Amino acid sequence: MQEKTFWQNVLLVLQKKIPKPSFDTFFRKIEILEKNPKEIILTCPSIFAKEFLEKKFKKEILETTKQIDPKIEKIKLIISSSKNHKNQFFKRSFNNGIFSFSKSGLSPKYSFSNFVISSFNLLAGNCAKGIVENPGKFYNPFFVYSPVGLGKTHLLQAIGNEIFRKKTKKVKYISCPELTNEIVSSLRQKNTEEVAKEYKNFEILIVDDVEYLEGKEKTQDVFFQIFESLVHYQKQIVLSSDRPPKALEIEKRLKSRFEGGMIADISFPSYEERLAILEKKLEEKEGTLPYEILEFIAKNIKKNIRELEGALNFALVFFLQEKSIEKTKKKVKDHFEKKEKKPSVEEVIKKIAQFYKLQKEDILSSSRKKEISQARQVVAFFLRKKLNLSLPAIGIKLGNKDHTSIGYAIKKVEEKIEKDVNFQKEIEEIKKDFLDF
Repeated sequence: MQEKTFWQNVLLVLQKKIPKPSFDTFFRKIEILEKNPKEIILTCPSIFAKEFLEKKFKKEILETTKQIDPKIEKIKLIISSSKNHKNQFFKRSFNNGIFSFSKSGLSPKYSFSNFVISSFNLLAGNCAKGIVENPGKFYNPFFVYSPVGLGKTHLLQAIGNEIFRKKTKKVKYISCPELTNEIVSSLRQKNTEEVAKEYKNFEILIVDDVEYLEGKEKTQDVFFQIFESLVHYQKQIVLSSDRPPKALEIEKRLKSRFEGGMIADISFPSYEERLAILEKKLEEKEGTLPYEILEFIAKNIKKNIRELEGALNFALVFFLQEKSIEKTKKKVKDHFEKKEKKPSVEEVIKKIAQFYKLQKEDILSSSRKKEISQARQVVAFFLRKKLNLSLPAIGIKLGNKDHTSIGYAIKKVEEKIEKDVNFQKEIEEIKKDFLDF
């Protein structure tokens, strides 16, 4: 239990440092295998994931683990199957060969057994189970929407895992930012037909966060082709978004297809439902906490299941150290009250500098290097749009810059967001993963 809790807390910190697509693609699939006094051993789903993490993020992982346990001196990454790990990635036989689970994009940790279905998500949960029994027959497409942190990804992954296990079908789970990147890359290389053909071969396609299709006309066009082909051959499509289809700014024909199937929303859980979720998570982690602490968390965190689990992990670690209910409650309250506050100007500058791997001093300097200049423009954009500072005030905060140059910088960012898909995604990553907006 201590190992699981330790790693969950490492992930909570890393989630603030790592861009969302990278975190969703690689970090959610890492599991802790062993924790020694000076070393932790982590499992990765593939050689590619292992090599990518070692090259790009091993330093960040080590630094973060040392923050939580200063005794850790090194980390070791291994392929999950190399130690006969309990979540070893398995394969299924098909008429046209072998389909490996690792190709599915799914994480085996998500299932219906650890997903609480209650009144706040009853329709979505029941539809999901119906899809598992008869994929492609009734709820197709299946579109589920809710605000962030209420379990959409868990539900989608559970559908994929159950269908792969029970029905021996080729399942593909992918986040919309990842899918968009693949399509944009194929447009550059002029091989969109190959990408579309690859996706048409899947029997179940699950796409998370389809709101990312907004403003991407060519990506929508390719996705429409994939969508039409799959539905025509009664292959199941499952989609999620933070809004219902009618609220998405996408092509009418695509919106019409999304609205043509089953739509279900997930609302906010009640106090009793939040408590049930905490009990389920605690059981899953094989942990123990006084019930009073669970009740305290359930009463104070009302709108985000992900934060519920984060508070539970935080409480588990702290209570193990202090053995005090009151101290643990206070620590949990202080932690999440601090988290709910908007960042200060200094924090915005520092975190954006961190995102671009710069120093705060670089942003405040008069340097005109391209990477520094762009980061400075992004800071000005967020100070204006999210903290609502005046142009002169922003100029003062950024080293006494003229307010007209600040206005120009903000306009440049707005224009680039409109024209550059990758930059648009970059801004979203900063907003959600670094600044908590």
